[in-house]
Amino acid sequence: SEMSAQYNTYLKQYLVLYGNGANDVVMRTAPAPQGPWSPEQLIAPSSQIPGGIYAPYLHPWSTGKELYYNLSLWSAYNVMLMKTVLP
Repeated sequence: SEMSAQYNTYLKQYLVLYGNGANDVVMRTAPAPQGPWSPEQLIAPSSQIPGGIYAPYLHPWSTGKELYYNLSLWSAYNVMLMKTVLP
C-alpha cells in the first residue's frame, strides 16, 4: 500500500502512515527520517472500515495532536478525510 510521511510538531517526531499486510492503516514514528522507526501502531483497522481501504495520505497541514489524513475506499472508489487523536 502507498506510504505517506511528514514531521509532526506535537510528537516532535517523523511519522509514516501505510497499509500493512492485513490492510490496516498503521503508523510508525522516528526521531529522524532515516530512523530508527518504532513498531507499527494501529490507526484504522480494516475490519472497522469495510470496503477495502488503501492509500492513507497525511494532510500537509496536519502537524499537531489531531492527525488528519485521506483514505481511499475500493468499494466506493472514493476518498474519505479521517481523523485520529494522538496520545
